[in-house]
Amino acid sequence: MSLHISDAVIWHENGDGISIYHVDSGEFLSFNGSAAQIWVLLDSDGERAPVIDKLALMYAAGNATLARRIRAEVDEFIDAMLAQGLIAEGAPA
Repeated sequence: MSLHISDAVIWHENGDGISIYHVDSGEFLSFNGSAAQIWVLLDSDGERAPVIDKLALMYAAGNATLARRIRAEVDEFIDAMLAQGLIAEGAPA
């Protein structure tokens, strides 16, 4: 499934992470740490699997248990972003 940052989102990467403004809701959010990494990777890769694979390569070092945990946490983050309308499925408009 292809994913992209919602057209209703304005975001900026800064030294502390990611600042996000959702135009439709007026909500401001800040992501740092792993959430910011997932966001940036999602923006560049557009799919779950490459994001999970890159993070697992960086942090799991071949540990299957840790790789499963990374997968679960990335899936949870992406599902939450979809539910909030911050990311969308399919090709960008």
